[in-house]
Amino acid sequence: MKKITFLLLTLFITNYNYAQNTVLDSLVQKNGFPFQTDKNISFQGKGWDVLLNEIKQSNSVLLGETHFTNEIPYFTNAIINEVKFDNYFLEVDPYSVDIIETKVKSLSPEQLKSFVKKYSTNFSFLEYEPEFDLFKNLVKGKTKIYGVEQISVFADQMIISGLKETSKNKKAIEVYEQMLHNSKLAASKDGMEKYYLLSEDCLQKIDSLLKLKLSDKERKQIEDLKLSREIYVKRSHPLRIQLLKNILLTQLPDWKNKKNLFKFGAVHLPKGETILTKTDIYDIGNLISNIEEANHRKSLHIMLIGKGEDENDDTSFKSFQNVMKEEQWYCFDLRPLKKSILQNKLKIDDVYLSRVIKGYDYLIYIPKVTKSKEISIE
Repeated sequence: MKKITFLLLTLFITNYNYAQNTVLDSLVQKNGFPFQTDKNISFQGKGWDVLLNEIKQSNSVLLGETHFTNEIPYFTNAIINEVKFDNYFLEVDPYSVDIIETKVKSLSPEQLKSFVKKYSTNFSFLEYEPEFDLFKNLVKGKTKIYGVEQISVFADQMIISGLKETSKNKKAIEVYEQMLHNSKLAASKDGMEKYYLLSEDCLQKIDSLLKLKLSDKERKQIEDLKLSREIYVKRSHPLRIQLLKNILLTQLPDWKNKKNLFKFGAVHLPKGETILTKTDIYDIGNLISNIEEANHRKSLHIMLIGKGEDENDDTSFKSFQNVMKEEQWYCFDLRPLKKSILQNKLKIDDVYLSRVIKGYDYLIYIPKVTKSKEISIE
């Protein structure tokens, strides 16, 4: 009798899972729209038309990306060529962004080339050619650019050089010179020792600087350098997200009633809880969604993923991959799927996929993702 009961239960579970997969497949098929690249500058097709219409009607557009690709900067450029944004937010610290933006605006082509040659390894994501080209296009289009991130372990020499150039305190300038010298020595070492920001010497120098008479702006930058170091040393993801939220709230007067474009890693931008499955943290996508909603405005959350040259397909997205045809991009409206989940018509056991569906309005699937290259220095 127990064996029969077990077999019946197994059969029921199998049939139930099959039925749920059928519902998911059907919803994905009904709400997927293809589009393709057009003349290497834009896109054409129903999926692109659907997406552009949504973007035009939204106040803040959030692009949750896979980093280091050629295709996502291309996609972002295509959007900004069609829609004018007041502000652009990216996953690089505000000080690096200000320095790089100022240089792009003020230097001649040859001077900019020299600056890039000297400091491009300090640029974080902007070290990659498609991202730097996108950045320059945004500067050219007079879009205000904001950095929202901790200071990178790679950025210390550019940041400290900037502090040295602007400081009015002679003792501070001497300390900055020592820090630059020690950072260059550390860069030739192996392992974690090559990151000067993580060293005890750097911490001691930061603490000595904070005892000096400095401008409020200079002091804030040094405090943020210290906080960034703490985030790295403690490997504290919650502290990092707290910093990102704080930066956005500080910048809020500049963006709360404007047309905004955000481009960050996909883990940061769902409107609900993070898509990182081993935590329930609420990231900046949730903050932006709540702020826009409180101001009777609309945020649009778009996640971009794709198949890489050497990567296996993510089984979480099998239902989406089954719809796709070769060489075509696809725009999937996730809102009908979310509605079915909330109405108990669809059950998703995959926690990651469930959080993606609940956190994003659209999923853009790229047929082939290629790795971007660093800025070429001749």
